[in-house]
Amino acid sequence: MTASDSTSSSGRLHIEADLTVGLTESTLRVQSADRDDTLYVDARSLEALSELRAAVDSEAVSLLQELGIEAPFAVETPVVIRVRGVAVGSYQSGKRAGRLAEALGVAPFRPRLGGLLRAAVRRFRPVQ
Repeated sequence: MTASDSTSSSGRLHIEADLTVGLTESTLRVQSADRDDTLYVDARSLEALSELRAAVDSEAVSLLQELGIEAPFAVETPVVIRVRGVAVGSYQSGKRAGRLAEALGVAPFRPRLGGLLRAAVRRFRPVQ
């Protein structure tokens, strides 16, 4: 993991990162891009994203919320979630995810249906 940080002129902490998040069954790669201030989360499968979602919904997070602590940090930069190199979802601070995201239980992330289909096809027919 490599990470560096600096304080921006607004007084907020700006973090640039390139790290791997180890989950029980899989890993995720998280990296930032200076060119567009976007955070990219790369997963090998949709199951890895489900595992991350389960960790976010864990008892520890529920306990923090019961104590009135919403989240240890807030993400204000755009986030793009990719599976097998295909963008399957995104997040933008201040934008509503939409009814589909809420129905699927993936809010605040907005799913990209075309990307989900391409990622599913790549699972059975890997890119050469």
